[in-house]
Amino acid sequence: MKWWRVLVFFIATQPVCIAQKNVLLHIIKGDSLEVKYHKLFEHPDKYHFQVIYTEITRDSNNVAHLKKHYLYPPNNEYFYPASLVKLPLVALALEKIDSLHKIYGITKDTRLRVDSAHKCQTCEVHDSTSESNYPTIANYIKRMLLVSDNYAYSRIYEFLTPRYINRRLHELGYKDAEVNQRFYAHCDSTANRYTNPFTFLANDTTVLYKQPADSNMDDINNVAENTKLGKGWMEDKKVKPARDFRHNNYVPFKNENDILLSIIFPHDFPPAHRFRLDKEDYEFLYTYMGMLPRESTHPHYKQKDYPDNLKKYIYFGRTDTINDLSVRSMNIVGRAYGFLADCSYMIDTVSHAEFCLSVLLYVNEKNILNDGKYQYYEIGLPFMRDLGHAVMDYERNKKRKYRPDLNKVEHLWDIK
Repeated sequence: MKWWRVLVFFIATQPVCIAQKNVLLHIIKGDSLEVKYHKLFEHPDKYHFQVIYTEITRDSNNVAHLKKHYLYPPNNEYFYPASLVKLPLVALALEKIDSLHKIYGITKDTRLRVDSAHKCQTCEVHDSTSESNYPTIANYIKRMLLVSDNYAYSRIYEFLTPRYINRRLHELGYKDAEVNQRFYAHCDSTANRYTNPFTFLANDTTVLYKQPADSNMDDINNVAENTKLGKGWMEDKKVKPARDFRHNNYVPFKNENDILLSIIFPHDFPPAHRFRLDKEDYEFLYTYMGMLPRESTHPHYKQKDYPDNLKKYIYFGRTDTINDLSVRSMNIVGRAYGFLADCSYMIDTVSHAEFCLSVLLYVNEKNILNDGKYQYYEIGLPFMRDLGHAVMDYERNKKRKYRPDLNKVEHLWDIK
């Protein structure tokens, strides 16, 4: 069956989520993207191809109403989420800090010390990237959102513990989510179940709170389909049999999209499906989700080492220097083994256009994982750039009854 027939059938059978007009198909065909990137559309399964476009309509009170459009039906085929898992973890870390604040008075900026209690664990007492020169939850989150720092992610993973992470994600409605990996070290699936002790300090000697080492021996319940990826795995310059990812992180792509939406538009979700965050938490997340690395003071990043598009794929693609700072992407990305993903809330502070767009691709033509030979720059990033521009052009020219008031986010950055 032709891809467009599948798409038309799917849209016709989704009256709740999809408008009568096939908006996504209209945008794609309007820019001839189905011709330019015909391989993606002719073989969507091969490329793990998923696109979720969310239209945002504001009412007279500036309340957002969301309408999702799917390019293909969501599925439970395994894909490696890579850094996409960082977004739910930063939200959960702020949740946990808020709950501990009520008892121990600690905040995301409280100095902490990380100790070790098991193999594959490391200690940390100082953090040269932090304004205080000490590790803090806030600085780990900044590093994750600004440059997708894997070491910082691993510290947040250890602070939360996999038991807490998965319990909360399941409570929030993401029943198939499974997060069970560090990123900074080659820990096996057993070592990743053990997490470090954390100590929060007022000064060199005054302890505010001690979190003991933890372990989680619960069964890993990865329910994804087809967890064996590729036709081979490169190791020691040899192609070995395909690797099974059943013990690796997994969050369905439709869940990743909803996690982004729930952070940007919490009141569009029932209370039970929202992170327990306050106004300050949301503003903190919005700031660093939308900031470019060079705009950060602490941590400080040089643009030559951390280009503007380091983790801005949709709309910006391969653009190393972003000159038009009126267009912002508040997003999370993932890139590993040929998988390329971006879940983004895009705004244009001049036209006040806004939309959410999430794209997942697997651009690994040889289908050999871990060989570093992927088509990120030839296929993935150009497609995300072109689709982002096509949707932005559509949104800029769309007639709106009520113009969005983006004041809650546009004041967060030095837009010139």
